[in-house]
Amino acid sequence: MQHGQLRIGAPAADGALAGARQEQVVAQAQQVRPQAAGLGRLYESDPGRCCGMRKVEPLMRALEEYDIWITGLRREQSPTRAGLKTAERHVLPSGKAIWKLNPLAGWKMNEVWSYLAVHEIDPLPLYERGYTSIGCAPCTSLPKEGEGARSGRWGGQKLECGIHTVTAKEP
Repeated sequence: MQHGQLRIGAPAADGALAGARQEQVVAQAQQVRPQAAGLGRLYESDPGRCCGMRKVEPLMRALEEYDIWITGLRREQSPTRAGLKTAERHVLPSGKAIWKLNPLAGWKMNEVWSYLAVHEIDPLPLYERGYTSIGCAPCTSLPKEGEGARSGRWGGQKLECGIHTVTAKEP
């Protein structure tokens, strides 16, 4: 796998990266085939396990090579993200601590749409069809009327796949 690393000192109070060095990162996606024969339609019977083996575990393994993880999480996305910090130490299942940066933590949805317009970035077509939170195909549906943006995920049964909740955070 080709990759670069971003190594930093502690983020400054204003969110700036002190002593940042950046290299281009080329992600190598891996396709995971459906396992109907062995596990059935796991996303229906045990969505937590399905997310764990298809999203959470592969990402946590991939993050072992890096010192920093930059996300697009925003506080307004769900109650589970309301206390999101712009920079935090994140402990991987192996015990390795990395920086997890959430530079959009304070952004509102209208700011995201404004940014896309100003920078002439096309949104995913599913947003134009009314989807407000997009995950894997079988677990993503249109949000429920009058409910949160993530209500269309997992049939409204849960809000998070576990990528951002599975590991402990350093105190």
